[in-house]
Amino acid sequence: MEPDRFIAKLHSAYAARRPKSKQMHARAGRFMPGGDTRSVTFYSPFPAFMKYGQGFTLVDVDGLEYIDFQNNYNSLIHGHAHPKITAAVSAQIRSGTVYGSPAESQYLLAEALCRRLPGADKIRFCNSGTEATMLAISLARYITRRHKILKMEGGYHGSHDSVQISIKPPLAGAGPIENPYCVPEHRGVPPNILENCVVAPFNDSEITAKIISAHHRDLAAIIVEPVAGSCGMIPPLPGFLEMLRAMATRFKILLIFDEVLCFRLSRGGCQELYGIVPDLTTLGKIIGGGFPVGALAGSNTCLHHFAPNKTEFFGHSGTFNGNPVTMAAGLAAMTALTAAEIDRINQLGKKLRTGLRKVLDRLQITAQVTGAGSLAQIHFTERQVKDWRSAATGRTDLRAIFRLLLLEQGIFSATRAFFNISTPMGPTQVHKLVAASQNALTAMRPYIENTSPELIAG
Repeated sequence: MEPDRFIAKLHSAYAARRPKSKQMHARAGRFMPGGDTRSVTFYSPFPAFMKYGQGFTLVDVDGLEYIDFQNNYNSLIHGHAHPKITAAVSAQIRSGTVYGSPAESQYLLAEALCRRLPGADKIRFCNSGTEATMLAISLARYITRRHKILKMEGGYHGSHDSVQISIKPPLAGAGPIENPYCVPEHRGVPPNILENCVVAPFNDSEITAKIISAHHRDLAAIIVEPVAGSCGMIPPLPGFLEMLRAMATRFKILLIFDEVLCFRLSRGGCQELYGIVPDLTTLGKIIGGGFPVGALAGSNTCLHHFAPNKTEFFGHSGTFNGNPVTMAAGLAAMTALTAAEIDRINQLGKKLRTGLRKVLDRLQITAQVTGAGSLAQIHFTERQVKDWRSAATGRTDLRAIFRLLLLEQGIFSATRAFFNISTPMGPTQVHKLVAASQNALTAMRPYIENTSPELIAG
């Protein structure tokens, strides 16, 4: 079958089973650009509209059930409607949602998080990971009296100007690896913002150390996801994080670990997992128990600047910062997320990555499987994936086809072919995903052979 006909047939079959989602998408498009309010949740021919979730199961408006391996992009580590979280939230709502005043639940969640994180003496809450990284960068500039930041090529740190740089730069315009260009994510990023950013390659210690040395007098902060998330679920190579810590200490630059996504990998996040303590840590996703949340954690030396009883302090407000509903949900989520549970889902993640690797090898499809702990991703490329430039060689059309074929078998995942494990899951759900992946890859193998013969081994 011709490639275009294959995709048209796939889209037609998808749409035929989801008439209510198709109707809702058309209606939503009358009032929201593209029919949604999150760019990342759109996919062709249209996204399925969900009706409810329970545990690891999602049910769409057409009554189709899915095992949810997306979990709202890693934020629902306990799946949907966890009984202890819903009970805590229900109890709080009956007492009000937000007070415009401190509440006990704020310091209880702060205390729980500080006890987990090696690099946290104090915490400041906000409403998203985007806000957390924005706050961290601002504080670093305030403390150091410098203005430039260094970020990794391919690193995603939210949707504010300072970090909307070189997230997905086209390889042809990314510049030399020894001196990557600062590529704005879109035309809305002002040119002067680019002047305050330096870009370095993730996982290349030698080049990144040279770039830091060259710019150290102007650098307020180095911000990095210890495991590169949207870049491709890429773990750090040995020595890379250690180099960042050493260079930051040497030049009095603040090291920021963006653990919004990867905090789930151990009880104390990546800083515990890899034994590297940053100056500042940004958090989000799982610490809110399914509600909007962000946080900035750090040492007393850094965080004391927020104290409003000082003559000069770093002002930070937000109408819903630390709201009791989110705090109640977050505290319940963190209480349920024990070290034993983290270890269990990490083992399931390892089982998943091993299963996907075996399927690809069995079908003689050349692709890479990356991830750490409870995270996994497939990249349809011959290149070993260790940074943005290698991940960017992956075929995005194959990921989209793979995702739709999984949906038809009751597996809900992200468009970019990544998966995460939630605590309601067990070996059965992982086995079902591996089996569905084999069916999907078998169905698309002729398409791959036709459009990308270099990805067929033997």
